[in-house]
Amino acid sequence: CFRAGVMIRYNALPQPAVLTVLAQGRVRIEFDQPQRAIAPGQAAVVYAGEEVLGGGKILTRVLA
Repeated sequence: CFRAGVMIRYNALPQPAVLTVLAQGRVRIEFDQPQRAIAPGQAAVVYAGEEVLGGGKILTRVLA
């Protein structure tokens, strides 16, 4: 697990989250605060400060 900022919306600021690396190159993202309008197919971009660590397509959304 590691902490990073994750941006899921164009023109939004990266939001703090905990990321857990799973099998098959997948990552679970758990935001510190609830996020609205997350949808499968949307992009998620992971940041460490201003540096882009990676990104990918959102596959599923789980409500906590």
